[in-house]
Amino acid sequence: MNILRLLNQSDYIQINNQLIKPEFMYASEDYADEDDVALEASLDGSEFTLTVAELEEATPLSDGGYWLESVGYIRFLSQTSLH
Repeated sequence: MNILRLLNQSDYIQINNQLIKPEFMYASEDYADEDDVALEASLDGSEFTLTVAELEEATPLSDGGYWLESVGYIRFLSQTSLH
């Protein structure tokens, strides 16, 4: 599945061992430029931003998460998957 589609369908993002509710997340699956901001959130009191290019470089993992060299483990979760 396209990582941008997963991003747009998620309610929460797991980054390493932290669950966050992003302040902004959106990337057009068809018209996104590499330098477009796809995700903004606060993580440990700091601003956290990912671009489309960074997400597209993610390595898929067998558990449904992704590995990003600059971030570590990232996973997109919906409200229903948390219950």
